[in-house]
Amino acid sequence: MVKQFRKGRKSRSAARFGARYGRKSRKIVADMEEKSKASYECPQCGRMKVKRTSTAIWRCSKCSFAFAGGAYIPVTSAGKSVTKSMKRTMEIE
Repeated sequence: MVKQFRKGRKSRSAARFGARYGRKSRKIVADMEEKSKASYECPQCGRMKVKRTSTAIWRCSKCSFAFAGGAYIPVTSAGKSVTKSMKRTMEIE
């Protein structure tokens, strides 16, 4: 007998597109939406209360600290490398 699965388990939030646009495109959209809607740690108060308010704008709902970050995640890999190099140059001076 064939095992039954929940409907839409592969497509997650991109199930609204139905069979259109291809599986890979829908998977990428679902991954981006999952990352952008998740809670992240606040750089000021340290609580897991940071949410995305608009593109690249992130706000902590606890301390109301707002900052610019990546479009889908608050800290990008490029931003991390810039922060490291800035700290290194500050230590040298």
